[in-house]
Amino acid sequence: MVRLFVEAVPQVYLCCDTLLTAADIASASRFQNSGRRNEHLAWRRIVRRELGHGITIEYNDVGAPIVTTPTTTPHISVAHSHGIVAVAIADEPVGIDIESVGRDFSRAATRYMRSEECELCEDELWMAMVWTAKEAMYKYYGVKGIDLRDDLRITAYDATTRRMCGELCGKEAVNIDISLYDEEYIVATAVGKQR
Repeated sequence: MVRLFVEAVPQVYLCCDTLLTAADIASASRFQNSGRRNEHLAWRRIVRRELGHGITIEYNDVGAPIVTTPTTTPHISVAHSHGIVAVAIADEPVGIDIESVGRDFSRAATRYMRSEECELCEDELWMAMVWTAKEAMYKYYGVKGIDLRDDLRITAYDATTRRMCGELCGKEAVNIDISLYDEEYIVATAVGKQR
């Protein structure tokens, strides 16, 4: 089961937020930009709110956050875009991405979309959906050096359910669920096809 949280980033946390720890604040201090710092604290706050104060947040070899608790090791994935943060928490590997629908993806489309992917859908948001899906897949697989166009492939799309199927060459296929947040953001969540 995947639990999905998409929330606006509050402006100030530090002085009175009991969910954040000293480790969270220290981790956020590496960001010069206050907006980026607040996004970092926002996703950590969501994870602590949902999994408890006693969790440990670290980073794996690819720089993705990982969580351990005294009794379980849930999987998380995080993303942010212009003051919005998205967090996926699951008992299986998961990847998430969020992008503004207003972003122009057309100029870069040939660098991340194959011709057969272009033919899967005629929706005006298709390029944005594919970009967001591939970013979520990248986080799901957790492999460095993946080329979004040549290594990650969208193989099917169901417009009714907004579910894509995709794969990394040589790895198991994934389902990618697409949703809209506030009609301004596309959210893609990638999980294994076994569910």
